[in-house]
Amino acid sequence: MWRTEVVGDTVIRIAGTPFAPALWLVHALGESSLSFVPLFSTRLSSAFELLAPDLPGAGLTAADPQLEDLDAAAESLARTIAERTASRPIGLVGHSLGAVIAAKAVRKLAAGVVGFFSIEGNLTEEDAYLSGEAVRFEAPEDFRDYLLRQVRTMAETAVPGRGQALWRYYASVTFAAPETLWRIGRSAKSASAGDALGEEYRALTIPTLYYWSPDSTPVATQEYLRRHGIRNVAFSGGHWAMVERPHETAEQIGTFFAPLFLAP
Repeated sequence: MWRTEVVGDTVIRIAGTPFAPALWLVHALGESSLSFVPLFSTRLSSAFELLAPDLPGAGLTAADPQLEDLDAAAESLARTIAERTASRPIGLVGHSLGAVIAAKAVRKLAAGVVGFFSIEGNLTEEDAYLSGEAVRFEAPEDFRDYLLRQVRTMAETAVPGRGQALWRYYASVTFAAPETLWRIGRSAKSASAGDALGEEYRALTIPTLYYWSPDSTPVATQEYLRRHGIRNVAFSGGHWAMVERPHETAEQIGTFFAPLFLAP
């Protein structure tokens, strides 16, 4: 079971154990917190409070006209986290471009965060292969329509077992605010230059784990992981691990965070 709460202007889906260590689950561009709901029915709910916000312009949270880029999105997320779970240890889980926003929020939250789990978060320029296309469009609606066409094609041609997650993402993008998609996509393209997002990830001073699939992670990113010795775990499947394999993903998240929350 889960419930909805509003903190500031942000809608959050919440499950798990109240007042337990807090795990914040941060969705991808054009996604919503619904992408993490499959984790609510896993063992994570007995050990943590799970908090999945709809970022501005996604899901049930209204777009913020002042939100210009990834840094502004991270500032908004950090405010929400600080207001809702300021007195507790915090863990962050981010998916895709949401992992970039989460990683940036880590720096703003300082000592309160014990660890960061990235599900195929952007590290290299190649990771912005869809979001970065926003720079080719002058109108936000045109980029949103392009993104929908690309996701629809991917869903229609997906191998068995992966189409459902893509169609669910298609539905999420349909309801996302075009202006937010466009601004964050353009910001992702700019921020990815020279694999700068990977350097930001490596500069984090808390324990991290990168969770990825050889089927959905660009070769350049796989090589980046190896070259820099980034702690990682590979899985078999598509980009939406928490949708396609919720229990397996939950085991990895729980195994990573449990000792961090117990550490003195």
